[in-house]
Amino acid sequence: MEFVNLTEEEFEAFASNHSQESFMQTTYLGHLKEHQGYQVHYVGVKDEGVLKAATLLEEHKVLLGKRSFYAPRGFLIDYHDRELLTFFTKELKDYVKKRKGFRVIIDPNLVYRVRTSDGDLLDPDQVDNEAFQNLIDLGYQHFGFNQYLEAMQVRYAYRLTLDEPYEVKKTKFSKSTRKNMESCYKKGLTVRKGTIDDLPVMEELFENTARRKDFFFRDLSYYKEMYTYMHDLMTIYIAYLDPAIYLSHSEQLLKEEEEKQQEILHKMESGMVGAKLKAQKETSDHLITKYKEEVEKAKAFQKQYPEGRAIGCLLSLRSGNEYLTLTSGSLVEYHSFTPKYAMYDQHIQDAYKQGFKACNFYGISGNFTKENNPFYGLYEFKKGFGGEVIEYIGQFTLPVTSFNRFYELLKKLKRH
Repeated sequence: MEFVNLTEEEFEAFASNHSQESFMQTTYLGHLKEHQGYQVHYVGVKDEGVLKAATLLEEHKVLLGKRSFYAPRGFLIDYHDRELLTFFTKELKDYVKKRKGFRVIIDPNLVYRVRTSDGDLLDPDQVDNEAFQNLIDLGYQHFGFNQYLEAMQVRYAYRLTLDEPYEVKKTKFSKSTRKNMESCYKKGLTVRKGTIDDLPVMEELFENTARRKDFFFRDLSYYKEMYTYMHDLMTIYIAYLDPAIYLSHSEQLLKEEEEKQQEILHKMESGMVGAKLKAQKETSDHLITKYKEEVEKAKAFQKQYPEGRAIGCLLSLRSGNEYLTLTSGSLVEYHSFTPKYAMYDQHIQDAYKQGFKACNFYGISGNFTKENNPFYGLYEFKKGFGGEVIEYIGQFTLPVTSFNRFYELLKKLKRH
């Protein structure tokens, strides 16, 4: 076996056919990182001329001339092949050390175990302890089985396998999910694909949501860079509210309720006045008031936005055999239109059309209860589409020099 530098073409050919393929281990991401000022390395192991392992490495300048190396969702290697992993680790440490590196961080695209939709272990015996132990035995330090978003990448994700036709799979969505999907279309929502011209809209929607939920968000320049280097992997979904359909739907609801109330009044005039009928009349009065207000809102919306308005956005990425939802956002004042359901529905339908094996709805927490869980709403929403929870093996640090211990100490002192 020999440790080698790879050309971009060699790396991409290997990565695009690997079982752990991810958008983070592509030359697309490599070009983006180079543009952002990082040096990117493509290295691997060949055995009698055949490439057996590879990874993209980002080189980060830290302090005192020292470098930290990061393989996002890497390495692309058989973690169960002890001999190969041992050789790759030894050679990689030498490679990094020569470049003033003191550590290598990895968070493999490797599923540690699978859980049910409710978070229970699907099969307690199906845990990838072999890969985990191989890494530990070779000196990799595990970040821990974290439940939230403390590591560099998510450790828990929600996945919908596309093993049945869309219409069959849809029947297994929760009742509320199907209802919200149907409702948002009736209210006038349409979903279209965005272009580079929609990036300012995307930034606005993402920022609006991030500030509301106190999440981290990126500015427009980042998304422009991302689009420039990764647009072949990206799809931008824009949820658009059509003013004409919105108004028509609101007027129809009002008309139907007014007709129902006429029937109630007719029964009351016939002397059929009882507690049940009075309750129906009260409910009808409430709905008519509500629908009249909605009609006025729809008229105001049509006047202000005669061409309609973008109220939600979803950024999806092609990631190996999975179609991944990276991030989304919407305007809080249009929350009742539930645009996220329409965008996810389009994402799922496109995944079927493009032949993906699964939709990866990406990050959730490993806490599946409401108590003390700020991310429960995210899990609850994704759970409505059916599917399973996947738990990645997690983040590891491979110390290369003793400077790593000093660096970790500095970080602890800084936190305190």
